Order: sequence, then C-alpha cells, then structure tokens
Amino acid sequence: MKYMHFNSSCSYAALATIMEFNGADTEDYIIALEIKLPYLFSKEDGAYISGPMLQSAKWFNLWLVPQGFRMVEEAVVREQLCNYLRIHKPAMLGIQTPYGKHAVVFTEYDGKYHFINPTRENSGERTELSLSGEELLSSVDQELMVGTVIPTEAKQQSVVPYLRESISVIKENCADIVAFSTEKHDPDSYFPMMDRMFRPLLLDGITMLELVGESALAQEFKVLQKQFMDYMRGTREEALQETLSLARLHDLTERYAQLIEQQIS
Repeated sequence: MKYMHFNSSCSYAALATIMEFNGADTEDYIIALEIKLPYLFSKEDGAYISGPMLQSAKWFNLWLVPQGFRMVEEAVVREQLCNYLRIHKPAMLGIQTPYGKHAVVFTEYDGKYHFINPTRENSGERTELSLSGEELLSSVDQELMVGTVIPTEAKQQSVVPYLRESISVIKENCADIVAFSTEKHDPDSYFPMMDRMFRPLLLDGITMLELVGESALAQEFKVLQKQFMDYMRGTREEALQETLSLARLHDLTERYAQLIEQQIS
C-alpha cells in the first residue's frame, strides 16, 4: 500500500501504486522531488496550478519516461467507463469518495469494481473501495480522464524548460493577484478564484516549500494564507488589499522565484 505523504498527493500516491504493479518501488514524495515538483508552476485553461495539482500525463511522464514507462490518458464518457476499466488495469481516475473527489487506482473487476484509495497512513480512511457499476457511475463526472501506464523506451527528460516557464508563471500569478485584490468585487466572485488564482501560492506552494525543507518561507506564506482566509470568512465588501499584504506577497513570491532559479543553475 502506497500512502500519501504530503497534502493533496493522492494522484502521486496513485502513480506510485500503479508502479508497484509494474515492479517499481517508489513513493509520492520521491516522485515529487525527482521531477522538482515543488518548483513547478503552470497556467492551464486560464487557471494557475502548482505542486500536487500538476497531475496529468505531461507531468507524470517527467518521472515515468526515464524509468522506461509512460502514462497514456484517455477521455472516457461515463456510459463507457465500466467496459473501459475491465480491459485497462491498473488505471488511475478521479471519483467522488466519502472523503471528497480523489484519485484512485482501479485494480480488479469480479462483479464489483475494486479500487485502491490512497490515504495518509493511520488516517482511519478506507484504503480499498468496492463499488457496484451503479455506484461507480454515480461517483464520476460525465466525462473523465483515465490514465494507464505502459512500457516505452527509457529517455532522460529535462525539467529545465518547465522551471524557466515556472518563473514566469509564478510572477504572473502574483501580478494577477495584486491586480485582482486592489479592486472591489462581488463577494461571491472570490470563491471561484480560490483555486484558479490563490491556491498555487497560498496553499499548494506552502506544501511544496515544506517538502523541500524551506519551512521559514512556508511559514511566511502561511501568514498571508491566514490573512486571505480571514478575508474569505468576512463580508468581502472591501477590496482584498485591505486585509492581504500585497507588498509582502510580492516579496515572498520573488524569493520563491529565486529558489526556482537556483534549481536551473
């Protein structure tokens, strides 16, 4: 059983689980460190993402291809999912579990669909799920990505282009937060922006800094995280800059960008 070792790492623990089926022993944090995940930021479909939210084949293959494997993702509609899984295992997909939407690994069908559910060790959460076809279909979106791992020619992958892009993205993310926070908005408009704009620096970035031992910088970001959450718990009638220190955010982001630059050099 492969456990989660950092926040929101279910997809990386799921990848480690799939690799166990392929005879490779690894862990979520090992994969993350070897591909320099704590230093990677991206902008996809207008949303900023970082760390454990970088969870598609593009990112997984940075680790897989040098090992002689690659992930293949396929968009599967709900009505075809059961048949698809029966001939594609092990497979990673996201389903609604009693603990929220989660990456799981399909392993077997014997009248029910069996999944390994990555959790933190000793969390008390179920590590295995068995669902009927009806239960499975009710727990997934109308269309979802299913990932499987297949052998391929082993090739080294350079993360440097992604690190260079990450420097631009992290600075753009900060600039967009500053621009957004200086103006007043409808109070309800902040909620969809939590994941799309604020999560990379004020949540996942903190997790990633802690993973690489940058606890002092992570702690400083946590101060800003608290400011942001205090604002979200309020009326949200004034501009966010009245609560969130934008100058401090800029300074801390620059320090994070310097850490990324160091990984290139």
